[in-house]
Amino acid sequence: MLRALAILLLTVSLSAHAQFVGAAPVDSTADLTETFRNLMDRFRGRKPPPPIPVGGGDLGRLVSWNVQTLGKKASKAKKSALRLGLGRALAGAGPAILAAQEVANDQGAETLARQLPDGGRDWTQSFTDTSDAMNNALYFGPGVRMDCSGNLNLPGVMHPPHMAHVTVGAADFTVLSVHLTYAKGDASASAAELKAIMAWVRAQAAKPGADPDFVIAGDFNLATGEGKKLSKRSGDRSWESIEDSLGKGFTALVDEPTSRHGREGASNNYDHFIVSDDFRSEELVVAGAVSSVEVALAEREAGTRASDHYPIALTFRKSGAGPDGKAIALDGASTCR
Repeated sequence: MLRALAILLLTVSLSAHAQFVGAAPVDSTADLTETFRNLMDRFRGRKPPPPIPVGGGDLGRLVSWNVQTLGKKASKAKKSALRLGLGRALAGAGPAILAAQEVANDQGAETLARQLPDGGRDWTQSFTDTSDAMNNALYFGPGVRMDCSGNLNLPGVMHPPHMAHVTVGAADFTVLSVHLTYAKGDASASAAELKAIMAWVRAQAAKPGADPDFVIAGDFNLATGEGKKLSKRSGDRSWESIEDSLGKGFTALVDEPTSRHGREGASNNYDHFIVSDDFRSEELVVAGAVSSVEVALAEREAGTRASDHYPIALTFRKSGAGPDGKAIALDGASTCR
């Protein structure tokens, strides 16, 4: 019965998908499996990803994607899937930032750079290779100034977070790309690492005259309270919510499952943006998972899966007045000191 209702609402759904990031027309040749799955998810209580606005004169976009141990041996098909997927995730964006996880080495970082819009031309790459095959990286498109960047070698954190302070128009903030340890699903290990990262962030925010705007993007292997309800691991009592490790002043965004199960479909809510209250009240517009239909279409064209995660996207204001009604203004690169 649910499938019959999904079929009846297919036409409505297809028009709704056109609101999502970089939406491409879905024609009779497209694989509609993911579309049906999304409709079924709605009946089960899962909400569709929020529409990600196209870039206006005062908007920028931050995309985060775990690209699954991308190294020098990446196949031509995987490169194509990443390029097409990033094209859809970044379509219509103004100034853009990519936070990537599981970049294996320098060759992987260069490979990913070439899959960015215009082949990565005029993009700035920030990456530090380590003996770890799950490094984090940041990429900055035209219109984004990187004030400083580098790895954070924090005790007890397996995969060093990569940090940068950026200036985009009248906005500036500190962004981190992170990948918390999975440890065979042991949430306490992931939570311990997140607490160590949050301790660094709070120390930076406590500096005299500090920039209070922070965005921590990546694969946390932890779910939000709402995201856990939508995940296959919802019955895992030891899988604590990400909110338990944040404390006051920070909010975890993105409730949709993003870790993939098999070729298609999402199983667990692992990928998030953690934003400070100041960033949320001044610059944040919307955040959510990039439409899985869009990624599926890119992968169908490439002939392979891009990653075992779906990307997520955050839209922010870089000028004008923020949600709090105040004019956005520069705070200074305190994390560079």
